[in-house]
Formats: sequence, C-alpha cells, structure tokens
Amino acid sequence: MTRLEKIARELEFDIEDVQMLLSMFNENAQESLTQISTAIMHHDLPTIQNAAHAIKGSAANLTLSEISEKAKEIEVSAKAGEERDYLELYQQLQSLIEEMDYDTLCA
Repeated sequence: MTRLEKIARELEFDIEDVQMLLSMFNENAQESLTQISTAIMHHDLPTIQNAAHAIKGSAANLTLSEISEKAKEIEVSAKAGEERDYLELYQQLQSLIEEMDYDTLCA
C-alpha cells in the first residue's frame, strides 16, 4: 500500500480527493515557508510562530506527522522566544515538504 493510499484510508477519502488536498497543502505550505523565511530575516518571532502553526495544523490534518512535528518545534520555539537557529529549522521543514512529492507518496 502506498503512502497516498494510507492517507486516503486514514482520512476516509478517495485518492483523488487526497491528491487535491495535498496539492492545496503544498501551495499553502509554500506561502507559509515564504513568510517564515522573511520573518527570519527580520527576527519576527510572532510571524514565524503563526506561519509554522499553519503548516503544523494542515500537515497534522493530512497525517503528515514528520512535517507537523518539525513545524510544531519551530512554532513552540518561536512562541517561547527561544534563541534558535531558525534558518536551519526552516531548511529542515522546507526539505520535508519538498520530499513529500507525488512519487514519494506513491511508493
């Protein structure tokens, strides 16, 4: 069973619906990643927190736990005002999202 099929089964959706949701997730995640990147340059922790929160929730709804957990790490750190290497965390999150391509989900 492919990852795409597992997600469809868990969500009780058709594969086509999951594909549409994943496409929408990717579009929204790219926007949030852009917000995080810009916020990192300005050390704007509230924006980092909010954008990471958006990714976390969407990823969790689609059972994309690795992405959700990394976004949660960024969100919690930014909310607490922690001095972290947010650029490194951002790059890790970006990589996880990029790795979630159609071929990976169908394998």
